[in-house]
Amino acid sequence: MILQHTMVVKKLPHPLPTHVSEDQIAFLDLETDSFRRRNSPIRYLGLLYPEQDGWYARQWIPENSGEEHLMLKEVLDEISRFHCLVHYNGTSFDLPILEKRMARFDLSLDLSQTESIDLYRCFSPLKKLLSLSHFDQRTLEQFLGLSRYPVSGNDLIMLPSLLSLFSYVDLLQGNFTVQKAFLKGEDTPIPTLSIQARLEQAVPNPFSLHTDQAYATAEKDSLRLLLYGIRDTLKYFYPDYRNYYYLPEEDTAIHKSVSDFVDKNHRIPAKAATCYTKKYGSFFPQSDPLIKPAFVKNYKDKLWYFLCDEKTINDSQTLKNLVVCTLNHL
Repeated sequence: MILQHTMVVKKLPHPLPTHVSEDQIAFLDLETDSFRRRNSPIRYLGLLYPEQDGWYARQWIPENSGEEHLMLKEVLDEISRFHCLVHYNGTSFDLPILEKRMARFDLSLDLSQTESIDLYRCFSPLKKLLSLSHFDQRTLEQFLGLSRYPVSGNDLIMLPSLLSLFSYVDLLQGNFTVQKAFLKGEDTPIPTLSIQARLEQAVPNPFSLHTDQAYATAEKDSLRLLLYGIRDTLKYFYPDYRNYYYLPEEDTAIHKSVSDFVDKNHRIPAKAATCYTKKYGSFFPQSDPLIKPAFVKNYKDKLWYFLCDEKTINDSQTLKNLVVCTLNHL
């Protein structure tokens, strides 16, 4: 059996999303003879974990079933020391295979109390944000500009370098500070709301994403979001339509508590689709009805708008929530 023990990095490039201390964390990767057969023999297994002066990789390459058995016994002893396992798509591949191969040799592996961090699942929300056509580990390495040099740079060795992608996850989770916002072209058909923010964790590579409703770009620790609005008359639909009358001549709804001031011949019971009031102004899209009141063009529309005013522009928390909502739905 080929056994290797080498230092990989001195320090992780980004903290992992766990409360487990670093000395109880290990990265895991394995390979089998057949990707599709989960009970195929393991032809490579590696653990990467911290020692006194850095993170070391311990890698096994068994050459027959006897060596695979010996490897798994050693791995079982090693893995029991750790409370958190980090992997890439290991939830679907590495961990089930490891458990099956352990059982094949009557070795008992219990991971029920071990935290699992699947980097594939952690980073999957970034696929559209970073405009990535594929989401395998190599594609992420290429996006980060990483090179597998020297030749020994395999999946396990490269895993810690992927942790810098958590800076983009931090961005989607709102780890930034809104610095300023301003409205441009308020009296034009397409007004623009510009929001600028400072990231708590700088992103390793810049990105930009353009849609019909928004443009987002980030570089280092700076983020800018442009929302493209409309200058129009939109509708706000009251949720409790049974308490309203609809006035056909005025094309609006009024609450029954004030309906005595309207001639009965000019009012009818409101329906869900007619229970609204209208407003003219500069409106901007929001993926969820985050900022109230939320306006729409027509009943049952799924694109909501908010009326932009000074109060909204000066409310940094509202703007922060808006940026997070927009980025997560681009």
